[in-house]
Amino acid sequence: MEKYTYDLPELTPGEAALPIAKYYYNYPLHKPNPLFQQILDLGPMDPKDAQPVSDPFRHMRKEGYDKVEYGYCMLPDGTGYMATYSTLPESVTPQMRMWYVRWMNIHSKHLPEGVGNIRYKLWNQVDHIDHGLVDGDKSKGIYTLETLDMGRGSEAIRSVRHDFDIRDYGFPEEKYRELMDAGIGVTACWESFDCPGSHLVLSVTRPCPLGGVELIVREWIGWKAASGKFVRDLDTPDFMLNEQYLKDVMIHNTVEQQHLGTFLPALYAEYSGKEKDAD
Repeated sequence: MEKYTYDLPELTPGEAALPIAKYYYNYPLHKPNPLFQQILDLGPMDPKDAQPVSDPFRHMRKEGYDKVEYGYCMLPDGTGYMATYSTLPESVTPQMRMWYVRWMNIHSKHLPEGVGNIRYKLWNQVDHIDHGLVDGDKSKGIYTLETLDMGRGSEAIRSVRHDFDIRDYGFPEEKYRELMDAGIGVTACWESFDCPGSHLVLSVTRPCPLGGVELIVREWIGWKAASGKFVRDLDTPDFMLNEQYLKDVMIHNTVEQQHLGTFLPALYAEYSGKEKDAD
């Protein structure tokens, strides 16, 4: 019978000795749930059903769905596109999520040098390596070091996330206020890399009609945000602009989102009241 969890890389002895290591080993990393895997196995979606970058905020609404909420494809202009959908149960509160995305930027006090960030590894033990603030300054961006192939052996790549305000890019203030008043979260960023290339990511987190929350994300490979406009990055390399890369990123994102709900409640209960750099 097929194994439905991934084999985890071994932590270094210094990492394994930290109390937090139990959250690495005690929560198996599951492969994409069977419905998502079935969709992925069907191959790319029809590019005609992709949300165009010319209409980047269409999914940022209080309710409703597009024809395709989970799929990937190469677009006629040579750029890549991904739509991902995930849910989190009511046991994972907004406070927990906000705490974790800040907490994982800080290295544990006795974490050995040169091994990455174990707090980030908890989220996806197979692909995640390091995470933190660039030069300790959030205004300079948030860096990530990771692979994107769920253990197939690709080289790790370092990216820097640059957050921006969608109102500076044409999203109406009144609609923004409506989302905020409804308790709907909006995330907007673009990612640069040590190599050439850019990813544009726009997401909305809103109450799910069936309970908990749903995360609806659109990502355009080969685009970035600059001076109030979304612009094509012509230097994005070929290894990012192909169907296999898009599928790999889809799997990576799917796995880490479904895994978050397994360990975060217990992690938050133990660590949210401790010192920020607690082991």
